[in-house]
Amino acid sequence: MPQSACEQTQPRPKELTFDVNGLRLTARSWGDPAGTPTLALHGWLDNANTFDGLAPLLPELDLIAPDFAGHGFSSHRPAGAHYTSFADVQDTIAIANELGWQRFNVIGHSMGAAVATELAGLFPERILRAVMIDGFAHHEGDSAETLESNRRAIEQMLAPHKTPPVYADLDSMIRRVTEATDQSWDAAATLVARGHRLVRGGYTWRTDPRIRFSTPQRQNHEQLDALMARSTAPTLLIVANQGDSWYRPGIERRAAKHPALRVEYIDGPHHVHLEHATRVASLIREFLELG
Repeated sequence: MPQSACEQTQPRPKELTFDVNGLRLTARSWGDPAGTPTLALHGWLDNANTFDGLAPLLPELDLIAPDFAGHGFSSHRPAGAHYTSFADVQDTIAIANELGWQRFNVIGHSMGAAVATELAGLFPERILRAVMIDGFAHHEGDSAETLESNRRAIEQMLAPHKTPPVYADLDSMIRRVTEATDQSWDAAATLVARGHRLVRGGYTWRTDPRIRFSTPQRQNHEQLDALMARSTAPTLLIVANQGDSWYRPGIERRAAKHPALRVEYIDGPHHVHLEHATRVASLIREFLELG
């Protein structure tokens, strides 16, 4: 399987494990242990490898990227438990507490950026600075749509669960990712390296299939407005021009409520931090005043 340039030229990151909230959550650690504490939060169906290109370009930070529950090498949530941003925020704070970090930076991509947004609003006293990469706070429509999503989430959880597909080799898994997303082969290979497991007949995904279920109890505009108003940390939102669009309709409204939001638009796909790490690192270094 192809290696990224980062993997070929940089020391491998350390592997960490946290036992929190009844789960075993895994993580990767880069940088300077004496540097500014920084948690990096990956996107939906991704894992900590998503920061393989970016993290080595921020060596001044003590940067730790957890695998969210149900992703990477982390535990899946118990039977009947839904995957929500609320639970991910709780797990993230628990990891920070285990590390003894009272205040820290947060860097989030996609779903991880949405989690970071909620984290910064619920616990503003804990966040030094926040960076969101092609993702931000968003809502799921009006009350009727939210109720329908809640119902669907319960129905999916109670229905018989499908068995994930099995692939003959890792190249087949990588190819499936490139067909389903805008990722290059190398980017997909980086994520598949941590996102697969060996089973009878070949390989399958490590991610919990329930992650694909409807997410219950999304926040409405008013709740997101309140989150923005409570978010005191200086925040950088990096929008990938060729990336995802789910969060973009709310940017103007969020910016009007957020006291310290800066928005930068750059060319690149949704995984711009993995495909064009140097470009993204330059923006982050300037924002975090790393020199």
